[in-house]
Formats: sequence, C-alpha cells, structure tokens
Amino acid sequence: MKLQYILTLCLLLSFKGFSQYTETINSNRPGTSQGAFAVGKNVLQFEIGGKISDLSHVNFKNSTINETQLNYIIRYGFLKNKLEVIINGTYNQNKSINKFISEDVIEEKFLNKQTLGFKYLVFDPFKNKKWHSVSLLSWKKNRIIRLVDFIPALSVYAGVNYIPKNGYSYDDPFTSIKKSAEYNIFNHSLFNKANWKMTENVISPKASIITQNHFIGKWVLVNNITLDRIGDKNPILNHITTLTHNYNNPKWSSFIEYEMIKNDIYADNYYKFGVAFLLNRNYQFDSSIGTNIKNTPRNLYFNFGLSTRLDWYRDEIPVDKEEIKKEKEKKKKLKKEFKLLIKSDKKKKKSDKKESKSIKKAAKRNK
Repeated sequence: MKLQYILTLCLLLSFKGFSQYTETINSNRPGTSQGAFAVGKNVLQFEIGGKISDLSHVNFKNSTINETQLNYIIRYGFLKNKLEVIINGTYNQNKSINKFISEDVIEEKFLNKQTLGFKYLVFDPFKNKKWHSVSLLSWKKNRIIRLVDFIPALSVYAGVNYIPKNGYSYDDPFTSIKKSAEYNIFNHSLFNKANWKMTENVISPKASIITQNHFIGKWVLVNNITLDRIGDKNPILNHITTLTHNYNNPKWSSFIEYEMIKNDIYADNYYKFGVAFLLNRNYQFDSSIGTNIKNTPRNLYFNFGLSTRLDWYRDEIPVDKEEIKKEKEKKKKLKKEFKLLIKSDKKKKKSDKKESKSIKKAAKRNK
C-alpha cells in the first residue's frame, strides 16, 4: 500500500513538472473560483453548466425570482503552458413576481454579463524539485503538511466585461424589479436613493490575483481576489476561497467554497458544496448547491454541468541552452576549418600548377 501511494505521488509530481498540464481534464467547475494553472498549451476546454435559483427579497415584500441560467467558460492554453485566454458568460431565463407595487409578473430572456480575459502563471513552486520531491524511503514524510506547502502557485488575471442592455447591473439579480419600481422606490424609507441608481458602464475592466496550494496530494486550496468594474463609480470587490478534496477513488472529488461580494449596489456572502465525477480523461460531470444567509435577497440554487476538452498538447523536449551554444560553436569551428582547408587546397593546386610549368620549361631548354 505504501509503495502504491509513493508511485502514485511520483506520477502526480511528474505531471506538475510540465507547468501543470495534466493527463486528465483540470476543470474549475463545479466551484466559481479559478485555479492558478492554465489548461496546457494547445488545449481547448469547455466548461458548461446550468443553474436553477430560487430568490426572494424581504425589502420588496418578498418579491420572488425563479432564475434559470446557462453559464459557459471557454479556455485555451498557449505560451509554454503559462498563459490561457478565457471567454465566459451567462444567458438567463427569469420569471419574477414583483410584490413591492403590485403582483406584476416579469418574464425575461436575456444575455447576461460576458467577459474576455487572460490568465498568466507568474510563479510555480512545483518546479522547485527540492521543495516538492518525493521521498522513496519515508512513507510518513510524504503524508505530512510541510512549510513549503504554504507557498502557493501565483497567477494574475486581467479581463474586460461587456454588460448587455438587459443584463444584471452589478451582478444584482433583482435589477429588473428595482428598475420597474424605480419611480416609487426613492420615496421609501428603507432605501437610499444613491444605492438604487441601476446604471453601470457597458464595458469595464476587471483584475484578479489567484493563489493555489496543494496539501498531502489530496487537498487543493484556491483563493481568488478580484476587483471588478474598475473605474466605475461602484466597483465590486470579490473574494472566493475553495477547498477541494480528491478521494482514494480518483474519479470522485468534492469541494466547499465561500464567496464574498462587496459593493454599494449589491453585496452578499455565499456558501457552496458540490461533487465532481471524472468519466474519463477528457470528460467531467458535476453538481453543487449554494446559498446565502440573508433575506435581502435570499438565494438558494442548484448547479450542474459538464467539462470537456480537445487535447492537442504535445510534450516539448527540454532545451539545454549550454549544449546548443556548444553545438553552434562546434559548427562554427568546423566551418572555419573547412574554409581554411579549401583555401589551403587551392594554394597547393596553384603551387603544383606553377611547379609543373617550371618543369616543362626546363625540359624544353634541355632539348
């Protein structure tokens, strides 16, 4: 059993040596955070899911929203497995009952927020063989948390949001109800007029810092700190912490996640739990549930999805720069020697020709 564990750990660490390209699909689902590592050079990955939410808002006399949302992420890796481009967005079909003014029913289908971004791996601690080598002599040593495990992989992310006309303002699901009640809501004692102006920039930048730690080969801790709607009068601060556990059966994994959203228009705290099943090296299925603990609004949702990839990754043979330099110098030397040899051969031929003429002249004189 110990030998099997050590061999498995060696195999996992060998995958990490290639800047985290993995033989099996490495999806960010079912959580909402993103890991520090890219999918791998020439890997095109799709992460698609559906979310069914039940929302109500006590400050709107328990107005409700039944939200059905399709969400997608498209990822493509390049530049030696360090960089990936990410396109993600959502499409909504909502049924809202506005009880604040009347029993209005609002049915909507709309394109929600779309984002294009790039993620770059700045620091990969797994490249340090001294820190993350496997001890073949001590099984116990491979089963403890070490200080170096707290040094995370670090990535940075930069992206641009596009907010369609009917999309959520500042990610607030009650946008349509607030807009429909806007003419009356400013006179209501519960609300601050400044906080209900539901307008934001159509185009806005966002930036993230991403960290990822691995513990004992089975636990992965990911942290995302994101500043969204940069330059807007109401920027969003978002923090997500995700803890993933891989079971002895490598096909199954689970996660718990905490997400904090801080903004003057919409702020919330979410708690999530989910599982993922690896069907094969290129397909993963998942499901999760999430909820908050307040009633302005209350939100309970169920999420399910699929991740798949087109894998065109090919191992790159490590390049020894010193060896290449030596080979170039060797070729240069051989080329120089070859030129000198040709030059010497030409001189010899010229000398032989001259000597031959001299012999012929001497022979004529003797006659």
